[in-house]
Amino acid sequence: MKKDKNEGSGSIKLIRKSNDLVEGRYRFDIWETRVFTKMLTMIKKDDEDFKEYRIYLKDVVKDFGLSHKNSYKMLKDGAKGLTKKEIRIIRDTPEGLKEFQTHIAVGVDSFVKDGNYVDISFHPKMKPFLLQLQTQYLMYDIRNVLGIQSSFSVRIYELLKQYERIGKRRFSVQELKEMLDISDKYPLYANFKQRVILKAQEDLQESTDIRFTFDEIKYGKQITELVFHIFKNNKVVDSRNDEEVQDLPQLDMNIQNLVERELFSMVRDFKGASLKTVQKWLKLYPEEYIKSRIILVKNLMQVGQKVANPMGFIQSMMSQPDIFDPIQEEKNLQEVKRQKLKEEQKLKEQKLSKEQQIEQLRQDFSESRLQLIETLLRDNKALAAEFTSELKALREQPNPPFIIQIALEHYETNLPGINPESSEELIHNYKLGGSFGALMMDWFENKFSNEFNDLSQIFEKKMNSLL
Repeated sequence: MKKDKNEGSGSIKLIRKSNDLVEGRYRFDIWETRVFTKMLTMIKKDDEDFKEYRIYLKDVVKDFGLSHKNSYKMLKDGAKGLTKKEIRIIRDTPEGLKEFQTHIAVGVDSFVKDGNYVDISFHPKMKPFLLQLQTQYLMYDIRNVLGIQSSFSVRIYELLKQYERIGKRRFSVQELKEMLDISDKYPLYANFKQRVILKAQEDLQESTDIRFTFDEIKYGKQITELVFHIFKNNKVVDSRNDEEVQDLPQLDMNIQNLVERELFSMVRDFKGASLKTVQKWLKLYPEEYIKSRIILVKNLMQVGQKVANPMGFIQSMMSQPDIFDPIQEEKNLQEVKRQKLKEEQKLKEQKLSKEQQIEQLRQDFSESRLQLIETLLRDNKALAAEFTSELKALREQPNPPFIIQIALEHYETNLPGINPESSEELIHNYKLGGSFGALMMDWFENKFSNEFNDLSQIFEKKMNSLL
């Protein structure tokens, strides 16, 4: 009997999880990630139900190469933390997109003192995402994440590993933050890039079988999307020299015919799938004809229909010249709706971004005008006295303008450390806003019209570029 790859200390341990789970919305710390990862390796491919998994802490310490003196305690805390965590999964169903939410783990037992293991199980509602996976799932060698110290880097590895065959994956910045459950963190893109993206780039280059570069897509001055370019990390792959890695189901990237490669990738996880079968189909049927029948069978399996022999079922569909896939038709309709909603959301985000840029531009313009006044006052010491003198003259008229009366009613003087009628006193009262601020700005704009016109032209040019 062949030994299961997830058993034995010297064998390769595989992680299997559905694509829906990979793209779920959740956030673990690194200790929760390690416990979760260990639990995944304990699931056997043919398991029909979850078990209570006994995790010996020394094994986790050994697997991850931990040296932290409090590793046992931190791992126990990580197991307890998992029972409090929830995951949100957006599922594509025949009825449309649905949001599914569940706790991840249940039932942590361990000794309070000197405990060397924890007993824990997955929540029953996690079954569709971890058990009996036949289509649309990710599988990878656990060694790729053992050396990573950031839970965000582990998540990004999985999100990119899904698209390794395609070689490229595109996210909006907001979408990626939502998947990592950090919409409330790193409001500044520069911080998000430094602590999450660049950190993941370094971690994957050092520890995993893939690496990436990325492009930043801007809308105006704001970075709104990221395009990841995914490559095989030969440095890590070549260093492993593990014969068992040959047993892992892999797509032969040396297949020169791109159509053959794509079709084979669609069925490669089914028992009995082979490149020769795909080549035989292509001699008899058009590419789209073959794809439609593979998709039909996968759709049926996705909604729970039992298909004992997927390759046999696909073969029987090849002889059917006309098929109707209600699931695919519904998916097509939902995709149209989803794209429409996505476009609407993008327009909303663009509108909000534009409004924010306009507001920021207005604030910058107001600040630049104040800075000009401060510069003029600093360069001409007599200017403050000139303005104050004219203001007094207006006030002493028989019927002074109403704005003069209102402005001076709220004028603050006798300020600590500030001389009366000085530049500092004027600036202080200007910043209070109100009638005095408007009056003072009007006086300076009239007296120094050229300087203020230059600022206005710059502002208008920038504003027109946004409108």
